[in-house]
Amino acid sequence: MKILIVKLSSLGDVLHLFPAISDLRLKFPEAEIHWLVEPAFAEVVGWHSAVNKVIPVSLRAHKKTWWKIPALLLGLRKTLHEENYDSVLDAQGLLKSAIMARLAGAPVYGFHVDSAREPVAAWLYKKAAKVPNGLHVIEKNRQLVTQIFSIKQPTIVNYGLEKFRQKLIESELPSKLIEIPKYSIVLLHGTTWNSKYWLEASWSELIKLLAQQRRHCFLPWGNEEEYQRANRLQMAGGEYAKVLPKLSLTELMKVLAHAQAFVSVESGIGHFAAALDITGVMLHGPTSPDYSGILGKHCQHLTSGVNCSPCFKRDCPILNEVNAPPCQQAITPQ
Repeated sequence: MKILIVKLSSLGDVLHLFPAISDLRLKFPEAEIHWLVEPAFAEVVGWHSAVNKVIPVSLRAHKKTWWKIPALLLGLRKTLHEENYDSVLDAQGLLKSAIMARLAGAPVYGFHVDSAREPVAAWLYKKAAKVPNGLHVIEKNRQLVTQIFSIKQPTIVNYGLEKFRQKLIESELPSKLIEIPKYSIVLLHGTTWNSKYWLEASWSELIKLLAQQRRHCFLPWGNEEEYQRANRLQMAGGEYAKVLPKLSLTELMKVLAHAQAFVSVESGIGHFAAALDITGVMLHGPTSPDYSGILGKHCQHLTSGVNCSPCFKRDCPILNEVNAPPCQQAITPQ
């Protein structure tokens, strides 16, 4: 049996599907499971022990060169047809993901019109799963797989990361890094939502408090904006704060595995750290751990408690006098 999973992005959404893939592997131990995903997340998909093959497709990169998309899709159709899939599962629930799933030339399954993120996508499926609203996103994905493939859902949530976790622990740090001191904290300050950014003043205060305890703080970054913020934050900790060099996602996970703990805004990397049972704290401003939090054994989730949270909005509609979301200002370093 050969199954294609379609989940194109993003980092957190990919992880939220991992337990469902583990359930699928448990039901079909001999199945060949492939995953269609954006190149930026192909590395991460490969961390799951049940995924046999990762197929990257650069749809995002063609937003400004839309006239090249037909050629891209024709090439993808040829690639997928050569695999002769038995089933295709669109776990994204978008029109674009449903269309790409159909390119494989095999029966496509996905969310019911009442459950899909874009209801029109459900019209392209042979069979659709109606999943109740309000569930944690991991449970929603697991129920999708349960219904489509007639699986008895296991009680244990398995992220399929145990082999990857062991590899991180046993592997050495990247040569570009100095040794990570025993009492080190990785501060994951980057995110894609404006409303998820914790105040820079709060990060600075936290770093100063940690420096007073002689805790080393490491500041990763993924783009120029995050790099500039990391450099500003480094000044708050002096010798106890260090901006990391540009790292791949796997290299960053190695750093996290060798550190004592992490502090993170709600982000994909933070979720992966929690799923790998790394000790940490995750800050939820506009979101709720009851919907998307990774409840790892050693991760504590902090919420603001303000009336407008969680709002699940990318941009805060009620910025306060310091141009910050009230939910983020309510979460203090102490």
